[in-house]
Amino acid sequence: MYAQAGLQARSRPDGVAAVRFNFLDLLLPRETKFFDLFGEQAGRLGAGAKRLRELAAELTAAATATDADRRDILKAGVAAVKEIEHQADKIEERINVALEESFITPLDREDIHIIASYVDNAIDAVKALTVKLDIYGVFELPPRFEEFADIVADCSGYLVDAFERMKKRSPLNPQTKAISEAEKKGDLLFSIVIGDLFKSDKGAVEIIREKEIYEGLEGIVNHIDTAAKLLRRIMIKQG
Repeated sequence: MYAQAGLQARSRPDGVAAVRFNFLDLLLPRETKFFDLFGEQAGRLGAGAKRLRELAAELTAAATATDADRRDILKAGVAAVKEIEHQADKIEERINVALEESFITPLDREDIHIIASYVDNAIDAVKALTVKLDIYGVFELPPRFEEFADIVADCSGYLVDAFERMKKRSPLNPQTKAISEAEKKGDLLFSIVIGDLFKSDKGAVEIIREKEIYEGLEGIVNHIDTAAKLLRRIMIKQG
């Protein structure tokens, strides 16, 4: 009842509940549409990451298939990710329209815009990587690509959970910590694969190509980690 009236209960040392009057709870509407839109946007990121992981598995399974068959698998994966990215762009536009139409927002307008932009950057990075695979005609993925794709998918899932908790005003620490740990795991993996790559006897063109692919994977994880850190700072600021 206290929360509904703008009152919040706080425990005192003597065990008696103290009540703090929170004017913001009365003045600010319980607007959830932005959190719903963030959840949709993060969901598209998760879908893109999942499709990237599926594409990696499909290409690995088709190792003995013809180039034509593998090309079809690759192009189907790229088309699917492009469609997901297109859907995400529409959600970002809905966020911008909602910002223009809302008099009072649950978060600072600039924060809402930055959150949407950061998540969009991660989705764009997923699309850019799949397009690069297509341009380079990569039918045989670099070593440990699937392991990196798993990290991308895990981070995306944690971010989706973080937005759900943000909507409920629950602590984000479990999700942001998980993303941070996954990002460190990605950094370590990146260092290992790049080191192995330059120690190999592969040609210069192949080294450059694989290096750019690994950089694309690491970039996706870094974008998600940046978004997660932003969410945590915003929630701390909100109090």
